[in-house]
Amino acid sequence: MLNLDKNKRYLLACSFGPDSMALFSMLLKENIRFDVALVNYHLREESNFEQTSLESICKAKHIKIYVHDFRNHLTSNIEANCRAVRYSFFSYIFGFNNYEAVLVAHNKDDLIETYLLQKKRKNLPIFYGINEKTIINGITVLRPLLNYSKSDLKSYCDENHIPYSIDKTNLEPMFERNKIRLDIVSNLSEKEKIQLLDEINDKNKVLNDLFNSFEKQSNLISDLNKLSDIEFAYYLNWLSKKLYPSFKITYKQSIEIRAVMNSKKPNSFVLLNKNYLICYKENDRMFIKENVSNNSYCLTIDSPVLIDNEILYINLLSDTSNRNIHDSDYPLTIRTYSKDDSYQIKNYSVPVRRLFIDWKMPTRIRKIWPLVINNKGKIIYIPRYRDDFVPDENCNFYVKECFTLK
Repeated sequence: MLNLDKNKRYLLACSFGPDSMALFSMLLKENIRFDVALVNYHLREESNFEQTSLESICKAKHIKIYVHDFRNHLTSNIEANCRAVRYSFFSYIFGFNNYEAVLVAHNKDDLIETYLLQKKRKNLPIFYGINEKTIINGITVLRPLLNYSKSDLKSYCDENHIPYSIDKTNLEPMFERNKIRLDIVSNLSEKEKIQLLDEINDKNKVLNDLFNSFEKQSNLISDLNKLSDIEFAYYLNWLSKKLYPSFKITYKQSIEIRAVMNSKKPNSFVLLNKNYLICYKENDRMFIKENVSNNSYCLTIDSPVLIDNEILYINLLSDTSNRNIHDSDYPLTIRTYSKDDSYQIKNYSVPVRRLFIDWKMPTRIRKIWPLVINNKGKIIYIPRYRDDFVPDENCNFYVKECFTLK
């Protein structure tokens, strides 16, 4: 019925409402191993009763339950803030348990409500309605009840004598979703629901075909400009989700990014997702990567070692004489540059910043570029930047974030 792996363990997000309690019962019937997570926001008078009732049932069924007693007073953006609290709690529980996924009891009516809300807001859905499987805060979220209506699940609870509580706030037009639920979805006939579900499936198929086409999309600015604004927005989301699955770029942000990518500057960038991602242009190409530009560093190396981290690969165990690094130079310091640094070339001194400009090094790369300083405080080696250099198996010194250097 639920199509879940009986060899895995799950975490059930349970509110003591009929949907999640129906899922609770189905999991027991199918011998699926699971624990329960409940967040008590103390926003309703019934919340304490719901918590103690669920705790009693879990104790009787020998099910472990985690409760987050959240007492902070929420005054604005309540739905979004509650959701953030909820998934932060789930992530915390995942940290010390080996769960396959969080199970959420969203149903067919929730799916339709979400779709109608998307249409009303005219936003940029990555998926229309509710996806059966998503990644939120780095954890897998499964929704096994999307084929059941809300009335189906309530009837299931009533027929099987499963206790539950009705959240009366869902019946009040205090949120936009509630208005759609009360004014539209509750008045839909079964035929109209089927028509909407078919419409949702058709739109998701179009989206899926578009995302598949991006596998062959060139990152040349000239080729990206052949995409419409809406296609470009989806392309940015497709790229970003490879790095952060739950991250979204809005249509407005995509227009701003497109303007930056088409500026006359050969090297420009936009920081995204609280600066975790960087969308940048280098000459005539566009990239989205994790942002390591803020990662300044200073390493002290007492003796030859292998350095292999997210930024650098430096094999000091190999012959480094071609890098002007000798045993007498230890202990070495390998660090990012400062504005006053200068480098001795033959009989004259050159500002490191001037070298970077002459090499046409992108600004974001300059912030992580390594300088090698000997035990007398002299810069003895700076790898030369070349955007066309590709490391081979004999390369012992390069920067991973960009094209490697010789």
